[in-house]
Amino acid sequence: MREPGYSEGLERVRAGLRPSRPDVTVTPCYWGGRAGSALRSGGLSVPGYGTGRDVADRGARGTDGGDEDVELWGLLYLDPLLELRLLAAESGGRRELPPGAVPPGEALSAAALALGADERLRGLLDSAGIGGEFAAAVASVVTSPDGRSFLRSPAAADGPDVLARAFAAEAVRRRAERSGSAAAFDGTARDEAVERIAALLAAALTDGAGTHRGPVTRGVKRLAGRLALGLASAQAVKRRSALTDAAHPAAGDVLLYLARGGAIREIVAEAVRAAEPPVVLLAHSLGGIACLDLLVERALPEVALLVTVGSQAPFLYELGALPSLEHGRPLPAHVPRWINVYDPRDLLGYIGAGVFPGRVEDVAVDGRQPFPLAHSAYWGNPELYRLLAAELP
Repeated sequence: MREPGYSEGLERVRAGLRPSRPDVTVTPCYWGGRAGSALRSGGLSVPGYGTGRDVADRGARGTDGGDEDVELWGLLYLDPLLELRLLAAESGGRRELPPGAVPPGEALSAAALALGADERLRGLLDSAGIGGEFAAAVASVVTSPDGRSFLRSPAAADGPDVLARAFAAEAVRRRAERSGSAAAFDGTARDEAVERIAALLAAALTDGAGTHRGPVTRGVKRLAGRLALGLASAQAVKRRSALTDAAHPAAGDVLLYLARGGAIREIVAEAVRAAEPPVVLLAHSLGGIACLDLLVERALPEVALLVTVGSQAPFLYELGALPSLEHGRPLPAHVPRWINVYDPRDLLGYIGAGVFPGRVEDVAVDGRQPFPLAHSAYWGNPELYRLLAAELP
């Protein structure tokens, strides 16, 4: 925590302990000012930092105002049937057809199931990285309840573009799920494949009118853009300076500590030497990692107890990323008693008894807050102060 939040949190600890343990002295150990991370070159590594302009404003290659399409794809990767569902709902009842005409939905469904026979499309799909998943994606979309509802609706007459995007998005979703990690998909190759799919589907319609972006489709895209506004990558790019300022102290401190954490540990050691023993280290989050590393590296007999709160130290040890101790090596005998407090709702709080058997006591508390507020809710939780009151020397 950085100032002013650090001092506010420190006062919460003092106030929480004062009624039951007025004999305890709570002293600060604020390392964020001296040893914390900072943009030491004024943000020169961040594109557009401090200018209020996005990457596109600075003439970045390939940014041609297509943010709306990019954000629509972001939504479709999460829900490939989004456009189909919205269009079917917007289009109302059935559209009257001339006698003997094949309903557009039937023609599109038949054409969709035959797409795999087009050699050119197969090459485009392979270039886009979704050739292996495409057939299953098409079958899934056209047989889904949303897909069937769309194909029965009047919107199907304007449907080649929309179906093409749904097929591609479902194929991308399947491929990403199969890969188990973010696959390197080429957006340009995907768009070329979608154009070919739409053209083949349009040719199957009885009027031969080709692809069509009707007013309903454009309206859905505008709606999708509004839905994505809060999470859109384009908005994030435009607000990159503000997002960097908000995120870099915490994320930067973690990266700085894991790369060069000696200065932070030394500040903790100075605070221990300045305090009247017996000393208890009460450490939150990254502070818990720093304190454990310090106590592993050197014997500090004046420290009687380590209390970590919402800390990732056990997780880093299991990953093999705890700086002071390789996985498989036990805690040195000189490490004092360790109590590890965690909230099951805090996704940044981990437990240590399994990886450090017999050396750490895990204590669960309930701050009744969702994450990420759960990560800071410890300091307002009376459970923590009752625990400390009983355990402090």
